Parts: sequence; C-alpha cells; structure tokens
Amino acid sequence: MVENTLGDRIKRLRKQQRMTQVNFAQSLGISQANLSEIESGKSKPSIEVLIAMVILYKVNLHWLLLSENLLFKKEMGADESELINSYRELQDIAKEEVLDYLKLKLLRYKK
Repeated sequence: MVENTLGDRIKRLRKQQRMTQVNFAQSLGISQANLSEIESGKSKPSIEVLIAMVILYKVNLHWLLLSENLLFKKEMGADESELINSYRELQDIAKEEVLDYLKLKLLRYKK
C-alpha cells in the first residue's frame, strides 16, 4: 500500500496502533477534529505533533514526511519488537552485557 499524502501515512500509523481517532488524537495532545482534518488532508500537523508521533510510536520521520518505504527501517517481527522493547528497559550495564553476548553469538554463527 502506497500512502500518497501525509494524512494517509498518519492514518496508517494510527490504524497500525489499533487506535481510534479520539485515542490517537489524545495521545498527541490534539482534538479528534484536528486529527480528522490532518488525515483527510485539509490541514497539516504541527512540528510538535510530528515529533510526538516519532517519539510515542517510534515511527521513522523520513517515512512520515517523504513517503519512502521506511515506516520502520525494516518491518519487524513480534520477536524483534519484544527484544528491542525489553532492551530499552534494561540498565546501562545490562545493555552492555547483552551487546557483548550478541557479538559472541554473531562470531559463533556468522554465515
């Protein structure tokens, strides 16, 4: 599916999050009416709203603005998403340990 407009891409993001316009708008600090106008192309989101989408929903700003196939650098599977979310919850020392372990596994199973 190619999203031709910024509004189309924002709507796609909202639907991927399984959110209503009301919930999605609230998460961004805007009204449902404003979101509806953005999705329909009648208005453009502020930079603050775009930044909120990037931060809250981990969306690629390049994709959001330019419609290139970069919603996420690569579509992630559920296991990859879980791994990233879990990693983000770790303390810095634990993150270093995970990275060291990953490097060892890459050396061992490198194709």
